[in-house]
Amino acid sequence: MSRALLIIDMQKFVEDRINKGVHFYPSDAISNMTAVLSQFRNKQALVAHVVHQTPDEGSVLHQDSPFYPVLSDFAPTPDEHVFIKRTSSAFASTDLKQYLDEKGISEVVVIGAVAGFCVNSTVRHGSDLGLKMTVVKDAVLSFDLPDAQREEKNIHDVTMKLLEAGFARMVFADDC
Repeated sequence: MSRALLIIDMQKFVEDRINKGVHFYPSDAISNMTAVLSQFRNKQALVAHVVHQTPDEGSVLHQDSPFYPVLSDFAPTPDEHVFIKRTSSAFASTDLKQYLDEKGISEVVVIGAVAGFCVNSTVRHGSDLGLKMTVVKDAVLSFDLPDAQREEKNIHDVTMKLLEAGFARMVFADDC
């Protein structure tokens, strides 16, 4: 079984939210993500990146926004493919599935942001397409919701449990 690492939406909007004091969980998620990325690169395993782009000018995810670019710690190397998505699921608006099929990939290991949104959609969709999905639960970031009172951990825990219930295997960064 051949596996690949899929990094979802690790763009400057994530850093901006954290810098603005938006609560997130787990607190070591980003360092865990960089550790997992290093492990895959050291093994010369396939790494693919997903970048969320919206057509709405003024959106933080518009290509001209200062918050759109990939964070420097997650900058793709020349041999790592980047998929630009316009939907929550990375499979819905890209040729990601075709790419994985062409590369002989049957297991996708997922890290990135944001757990309750694009990570959730992508993992479920990948599972529905017949891929073995694995989520590195301490390398997936959850943010508190606007006007919520420190719900980031609850959001993360519920999302991970729902994905584990029928869509993905859960592992920790140290298990990769």
